[in-house]
Amino acid sequence: MEDRALLVCYTDRGKEKMEEIRGLLERSGRTVLSLERPKGGAFLQEYWQQVREIVFIGAAGIAVRLMAPCIRDKFTDPAVLVLDEGGRFVIPLLSGHVGGANDLARFLARATGAEAVITTATDVNGRFAVDVFAKKCGLVLTDRTKAKDISARILKGEKVGFYSEFPVLGRVPEELTPVESRQKLGLFPAAIAVEERAGGEDGDHVLSLLPANLTAGMGCKKGVPRQELEDFLVGRLEALGLCPGQVRRLASIDRKAGEPGLVELAEKWQIPYETWTAGQLGTVTAVTGESSFVEETVGVGNVCERAAILGSGGGRLVLEKTAGQGMTLALAAEDWSVDFDKAVCDRPGAGKL
Repeated sequence: MEDRALLVCYTDRGKEKMEEIRGLLERSGRTVLSLERPKGGAFLQEYWQQVREIVFIGAAGIAVRLMAPCIRDKFTDPAVLVLDEGGRFVIPLLSGHVGGANDLARFLARATGAEAVITTATDVNGRFAVDVFAKKCGLVLTDRTKAKDISARILKGEKVGFYSEFPVLGRVPEELTPVESRQKLGLFPAAIAVEERAGGEDGDHVLSLLPANLTAGMGCKKGVPRQELEDFLVGRLEALGLCPGQVRRLASIDRKAGEPGLVELAEKWQIPYETWTAGQLGTVTAVTGESSFVEETVGVGNVCERAAILGSGGGRLVLEKTAGQGMTLALAAEDWSVDFDKAVCDRPGAGKL
């Protein structure tokens, strides 16, 4: 889903403020929709799954009543904020962390001179928030219950173990205790492991965070349905202990740029679909094998591995070319690191949003 925001106002004064906010959001790269004096609440249910952010210009009570029937899950609900007509306060009401409402509130506050009213506990107490960390660093949060438990323990002052398979940059927050091996996470009642694949045998207290750094290089015969391609990809990911959320890009040869199944798969997963010419693919030499038939047909003998490697910026192969039912697949992983200076929480010494 592209970055789309919905703005809603109910008065002439609110409309003036809405136009100001529209300009700010459009300049930030968002697509902005706006509604003036909408009647009833049916409109919100229509837009709920179509936008990432909703900003009401007006009273918080109106926004709360309208959104109440739509609320499902903080991991899927859009960010919802309210800004008073006078532009004095901007208040995140829903999806403050995962949905980004807190970040948007801070952005609007800085840009308009309003005060951001942040009420989430980890922000109020200046504590590390694992869901914010995961979102900012592009990590897949594998277990919501464990994430909530970690936040609760941090708020009580407990230390949480932290292990990463990847290089760690910046200053680790004081709430986390780094260890040099995953096994040592057993010393803590709750812990975080940043790792390529979940499935450690250290008990149920470890929350796995998985990097979204995979490119899926795919090829197929003409007309293979999206569902078959998806089942093929998901099956191979699961066999490797990986998850769909780790795939950030789909890639193939330019002859398949308009292949319906591949296009639809990328759209469903909300990831880019990139293609390269045979000449571009041919610049990749580190492949595990070549097919003379494929080379005669499309100009290069191993499409999926080359596409995966190009799409990942020269990354390492996680899955070599595998084929089945008229489909081919390879997976490559980009280089990855955990950077606490980019995204943790907005208190001194603990990183920044």
